[in-house]
Formats: sequence, C-alpha cells, structure tokens
Amino acid sequence: MTIPDRFDAAAARNPGQIVSFPGEGERLTYAELQESSKRMAAGLAAAGARPGDAIGVLSPNSAAFLQAVLAAGRLGAAACPLPLPMGMRDLEGYLRRTQAIVDGARLTHLVTVPKLRPVTDNLTGPRVFDAATLAKHEQAPLPGARPGQTAVLQFTSGSTAAPKGVVLAHANVVSCADSITEAIKITGADAWGSWLPLFHDMGLFGTITGLFNGIAITVWSPVTFVKSPAAWLTEFLATGATICAMPNFGYDYLLAAVPEDRELDMSHWRVAFNGAEAISVRSVRAFLERFERAGFRPEAMTPAYGMAEATLVATLPPLEQAPVSEFVDRALLAGTGKAVPVDEGPNARGVVGLGSAVPGMRVRIAGGVPDGEVGEIEVTGAAVTSGYLGRPDGPFTGDGWLRTGDLGYLREGELFFTGRVKEMITVRGENVYPLDVEAIAQLVPGVYKGRCVAFVDDERIVVCAETVLRDPAERRRLHDDIAARCSVELGLSGLVVDLVPARTIPRTTSGKLQRLAMRERYKTRESA
Repeated sequence: MTIPDRFDAAAARNPGQIVSFPGEGERLTYAELQESSKRMAAGLAAAGARPGDAIGVLSPNSAAFLQAVLAAGRLGAAACPLPLPMGMRDLEGYLRRTQAIVDGARLTHLVTVPKLRPVTDNLTGPRVFDAATLAKHEQAPLPGARPGQTAVLQFTSGSTAAPKGVVLAHANVVSCADSITEAIKITGADAWGSWLPLFHDMGLFGTITGLFNGIAITVWSPVTFVKSPAAWLTEFLATGATICAMPNFGYDYLLAAVPEDRELDMSHWRVAFNGAEAISVRSVRAFLERFERAGFRPEAMTPAYGMAEATLVATLPPLEQAPVSEFVDRALLAGTGKAVPVDEGPNARGVVGLGSAVPGMRVRIAGGVPDGEVGEIEVTGAAVTSGYLGRPDGPFTGDGWLRTGDLGYLREGELFFTGRVKEMITVRGENVYPLDVEAIAQLVPGVYKGRCVAFVDDERIVVCAETVLRDPAERRRLHDDIAARCSVELGLSGLVVDLVPARTIPRTTSGKLQRLAMRERYKTRESA
C-alpha cells in the first residue's frame, strides 16, 4: 500500500470527515482533499513532473501541504518538505540552507503559496507552482506509485550536524502509521490536534497517521502556540481532540502560560506524545501535578523515542501506563556508563522511560551490554529508512541495524535516553553529559525560559545561557550563580559562563537548541 492508497481508503469510508487549519482559515473534507490532490497531481504531470522526480513542498500548515504530499505520491514522485523561515533576521542563512536542500534533493518542481513567493523567488533550480492553481487543474490518469518507491525525502533537523536527506519509501510511512495505530489503539472516536510544523517528521507523520484512520484533524500554526500557549490550549480542548504531540518544551510552555485558576476540562485528552528532544522528569512531574485536577490523566502522558530515520516512532510505553522514571548516580553514569539507581537527590539524574519497541520495530543497545549499561541505541524494522540521499550505505551495522547516534540503556525492556554521542563533553579524560550541566543552569533565576546549552571548547566546559538581564550587578549574580551551582552539584571547576541575549542560541526547525552550532558561534566570537 502507498500513502495515497491508504488515504483514499479512509476517504472512501469517511468522505465528510473534516481537516481544519485554523491559522489559514481553511476547512475541507476528506473527499475535497482527495479530489484536490488528484487535480494537483495532474497539474504537476502536465508541467512535466514524472515518477522518480523530487517535488519540493514549501507551505505553512495548510491544505496545500497535504495536497502536495498526496499529489507527489500519486505521480510516483517523492515529496520533499522544506522548512519555513523562522523570522527575517537570518533570511540569508535560511536561504543558503534551503538552497542546499533544493540542490541536494535535485528538486524538479516546487509547490508553494503566494505569501512565500519572496522566498521561492530567491531559490534556483526547480520550477515553482502555486498550490491553489494546481489544485484547479483538470483531472487526468496518474501513474501512481509502488510501496517500495520513495515517498518522502525528510531532511533531518540538523541538531548535531548538517541536515541529511532521509529516504522514506511508502512502505516505511505506512508501517510507521500502522505501528502507532496499534500501539495507542486509535479508533473512530479519536481526533488529532497539533501545532507542530508539517515539514517536521513529528508533525507530518503524526498527521498522516490520523488521516489513515479517517479521524478529524486540526492543525494549527506553530506561531499560534508560541504566541499564546494558553489560548492554543483552550482551542485544542474545544475541538475535542484526543491525541496530540509536542516536544518537552511545549509542555513547559503550557505550564508557564496557563494561569493556575484557569477552569479546564482535559479529561478527553487520551494520548499526549512527548518526544523529539530529551524529556525532563521535572517537566513531566510538574505538568501532571498541575493539570491532573483539570482531568488530565497521568496515563495520557506518553514519552516517545524516535527519529526521522525510523520515519517517526521507535518506542512507546504501554497504553494506559503512567510515565516511568528513575534516578541514577550522575557521576557513575557519565564516568563509567553504568546507570546505577539511587534515591532522588543532588547527585542523582532523573531519566524518563521511553517504553519499548512499537509493533514492527526492534531496539537494542550496541554490543549487547547488560541492563543498565549505556551504549549507542540501535533500531531495526519496517519503518526504518534504506539510507540517506546520496549515501545509500547509510549508518548501519554489519547486521543491518540503524545506528542512531543516541546513547541510552535498557532496564527490563524499557529504553532510557541519556544523550547524543556527538555532544558528549570530555574534559581532562572525564565525561560530562551536557544535559546534566544544562539541567542545573536552566533553573537559575534569570536564565531566559531556561534556554542554555553546554559544550566543550579548548578543554573548558562552556555554558551559554540566554538572559534578558541588562543590569551589570544582576548579570554578575547570574553568572556566579550558574558557575557556583555547577561546581557544587557536578564538581566542575573552571566553568566558563557566557551570557547571551534572548533568542541567540540557534534552534533547529523543530525547536531543538543546537549545542554544536552555538559552539561554533562562540568560537567565532572568541577568535574575533
């Protein structure tokens, strides 16, 4: 089965089901989405698009995005989602990075909307088409696709390296959606609601999973959420949506923005996926404590582990299980790679359990180490990519498992994530997890929204922390507090604290803070 095949089957069952995009004021039925995507495919074919081509999709969270993904599949072409600019301050850098994706994917055609023409006018290579115009083209016979053909070229978020084009076949996407459907037992009574960008894997494939199940879909703009998380939550709950996904920082935003006395009914929120970045025990605990009285069930919080290379999800906890977490000796974890359980305290690190492999997937720790020993996480299964664009060998082991670049350990089948291989800090022969340093620094009053990153530079551990403080005395206090707390709790001496303005630390298109990119910025400033 292909993406269009599965969607068409859902549209046949529920032609009147609604897909809404409040940010764009759009609302269409499954039948309308089906017909418009066929028209768009015919328009692209008339413009010369052929099976095997790569078609760029540059669109906000709107009907145009889903139409283009389905249209590409109907042609036997691959859809290549392009990130949206995060603002005008770094437009030159955005265009440079996006042009690299356009060139690397060898896009032949690009589907967009009028308000993004200022961007596409500065990109070279593909022929650019307006989505609304294409969607009015006369229908025509279409070549279709095979399950093994490439459906999506999903470029990674680039949190630790330059974005890479993950090659995902129709069979990969369908398998992933089936795994999620089975794991959380989606039924016709469910509804999907999300503010995640559709160009990101969690936003796109979560939405596609909803479409395959024929349920109501509401997709907001990420800007709607960021500008007012409290207002978004009110809208989300009003739709009756039962399933949503967001990174850990999204739950922190809700905690910070929603007044304590706000009357809410969250009892129908059945699954709240938490993934795409490290999950904080503190965040999960605080969210559950705050919103349980509003009817949010602890069992709804669903920590997940996944990556674009596995289409989306690799592990999930059992349905109806409250989040699992444990505290381990922080020094032993970093120094010996052993996760030794201890009581909660200043020398302990909290780690959230991410469940076990979803149906159709398997997970292991490299080397077959015993429970509680850290190693690289490896996965295999029907949703796993065949490789990166231009690199068909891919990051695979000799026996075909995907090397994720993530560190973690297993405990009685439960996966625990501890960090990224490339981001591990080693100073004077000792290992330090940046997550440990950041967890301490981000709680110091004065750090803007807890945004900070840690990395090593010339045998020194550097903490870059965002702040809006301007008074020299207050900045000195913040500087000294961060250094002192890291010294006391982690035994780190000679720590360099770099206070930077708010919104300085680069983020990926999915919102992850980029430690290695910030390190390069820091090194450039130091050498200037």
